[in-house]
Amino acid sequence: EYQIDIFFAQTWTDSRLRFNSTMKKSLTLNSNMVGLIWIPDTIFRNSKTAEAHWITTPNQLLRIWNDGKILYTLRLTINAECQLQLHNFPMDKHSCPLIFSSCM
Repeated sequence: EYQIDIFFAQTWTDSRLRFNSTMKKSLTLNSNMVGLIWIPDTIFRNSKTAEAHWITTPNQLLRIWNDGKILYTLRLTINAECQLQLHNFPMDKHSCPLIFSSCM
């Protein structure tokens, strides 16, 4: 088992969020807006627990470009499992990837 603190970033395009503006190419929105748009259902397949950071404010970023491209970042602490093979102990080499996918 291992623990990791990450900023998990996802990008996608939602053509419904395109906008015309001569002043700005992108909008940076606060965390209150996150619940108002569709966000991918991403899961961490080998996590035991995962927590988002909310102190002192939600550690989220939502940026929308005028072409509908979206950047969403979230700070997480994840406890994940890692299967170790100890056949050559103590000379073993290990790789413990964080595995994620979509629920869709």
